Amino acid sequence: MDSRERSFIDQLVRYHASGATDALVRVTDDGSGGVRFEDAPNQEWTRLFYAAKQGWCSSISFLLNNGADVDLGWPCKDLTPLHIAAARSHCNAAVLLLDAGARVDDRNRNGWTALHNAAVGNRFKMCKLLLSRGASLDARSTEGRDPEALARLRSRTTVTDFLAAVRAAGGWTAHVAAPRAELLAFRRALPTLRRSGPCAARAQARLFLDSKVPDDVFVLVLHFWRSERDY
Repeated sequence: MDSRERSFIDQLVRYHASGATDALVRVTDDGSGGVRFEDAPNQEWTRLFYAAKQGWCSSISFLLNNGADVDLGWPCKDLTPLHIAAARSHCNAAVLLLDAGARVDDRNRNGWTALHNAAVGNRFKMCKLLLSRGASLDARSTEGRDPEALARLRSRTTVTDFLAAVRAAGGWTAHVAAPRAELLAFRRALPTLRRSGPCAARAQARLFLDSKVPDDVFVLVLHFWRSERDY
C-alpha cells in the first residue's frame, strides 16, 4: 500500500468515526504524498469511485464494509465505480465490486456499460471478467453501438475478435464450454482411435490411447481442467 492510499484510508477511518454519510467529494494531493477531500456536492465523486479509479482494493473493501453504495460513483455522468474500474483495467477492484452486488450492465450518460468501457480500452482480461459475471454483449449505447461495434470502431482488434467469438459461440457459457465439448467428442472417438493404431501426438498416445487408462479418467480431466477461455 503506497502513502497515498494509506492517507486515504486514514481519512476514511476518521470520516466514518464521525458518523458522516458518504458525501460527494473532490480528491486532491495534499502536497506531502497524501490526499485530501473537499466537499463538492452534485459535482464530483464518491470515495468509492475514487478508490475504484485508483484500484485500491483495501480502500474499496473498507468502504463496502462500511455501507458505501456499490453503484454510486460520479452521479452527474451516471458513472459507477465498476465503470471506472473497467476503464482502468483494475480487475481485482472490479471483482470486489461485483462480489458486493454491483450491477454489471448499468449505463452511463452515453449508454455505455462497463463492458463498453473495457472494450474501447482494449482491456481483454476485464472483458472476460465482465462476461463471466453476466455482462450483455447486446447492450447498446445512445448511438446504437454494442461493445463489439464500439471496439471495432476504435480498431481494438484483439477485443473485437474476442467478443465476436463469444457471440458466435452463443454466449459466454457456450464459449467457455467449447474446449470441454471437444474433449468429450474425443472421448467418444476413443475406441476408433485405439483400433487405428499409434497416434502422431505422443501425449495423446501415452494418455488417451493407452488401453490401460480407464475411460473415467475423462470425468476427472473435465472436472479439473481449465482452458485459456476460463477467467
